[in-house]
Amino acid sequence: MKGMILAAGLGSRLHPLTLFRPKPAIPFLNRPLIQYSLDLLHQAGIQDVIINTHHLPDEVRDAAQFSRPATGAQEPVLQTVFSHEPEIQGTAGAIARARDFLSGDTFVVCNGKIYFEERLTDAIRFHQEQGALVTLVLVPHSEMEGFNPVFMDEKNRIAALRSPQEEGLLQPYTFTGVQILDSKIWDFLPERPSDTINDVYPGLIEKGHLIAGFVSQSYWCECSTPQRYLSKSLEVLKSRGLENLTDSPIGASCQGVVAGHSVQVEGDCRLEHSILWNRIGVGRNCFLRGVIVADGVDLAPATRLSNAIVTPLPERADKQATAGARLHDDCLIWPL
Repeated sequence: MKGMILAAGLGSRLHPLTLFRPKPAIPFLNRPLIQYSLDLLHQAGIQDVIINTHHLPDEVRDAAQFSRPATGAQEPVLQTVFSHEPEIQGTAGAIARARDFLSGDTFVVCNGKIYFEERLTDAIRFHQEQGALVTLVLVPHSEMEGFNPVFMDEKNRIAALRSPQEEGLLQPYTFTGVQILDSKIWDFLPERPSDTINDVYPGLIEKGHLIAGFVSQSYWCECSTPQRYLSKSLEVLKSRGLENLTDSPIGASCQGVVAGHSVQVEGDCRLEHSILWNRIGVGRNCFLRGVIVADGVDLAPATRLSNAIVTPLPERADKQATAGARLHDDCLIWPL
């Protein structure tokens, strides 16, 4: 069995962070997001993975350098290849372009912007037992999260991908971005830009093809906005029983802080509920609360920020791309 990770999106809702890193390379608890998708596939026994790219493709390739913690046991090697899209093809179009790589067996497609604690072996077994054309991996739906619901009947059949015709008769779920596809799907995927959920699957459901739903109770989140990225990072940090997670020694007072490598914080600083990427300097007597600091930023002494994003000046960005930011020394401050 092979897998595919979707990593070509522009990440426009994660702006301004995606001016500097593509969405799959955004660090989540100090690992690129795409590493968690690679984990999902690797734990399911998948060794061959194709990753599509478009925005900042070299950074996606670097982020996908898969490394496992040493266990002392010989583990299968994960092989990755890349499918670059000069023009974004959408979910269905991206899969269609990878046909030569994926053909021949059931395969798994995973979004590159998610954190998911499920082990996919149960979902794959469910897909095979159901004899489904496609199985969508779902989690219970929450109105507070703001995701479009997927509706499933009591027989685990996806009945509607938008609003159901008969309200109250179907149970809403949230699609995780993980799906398992039978090799028969190649008869239905157009070789042009298109989306599976919006363009392909509704027609298949209407024609009676089995699009099944596997419901996971494991923790799942996606990080498509800066607000969600910050809140979910802190949520997972807390669930792991950690007050802070730092790859650099930080002598400042910290509560709920995730910090990468080469972060230097001078004395008398207070950092709360914030994420600091790599190669960051924080001057004396700074206060940060609810702040995301991107790579390469140096904060002047006595800087005080709340609910903000701090980035360096983009090398190539027009006024529209930096609208809403204010210049502060040699960096930009954006509202969170």
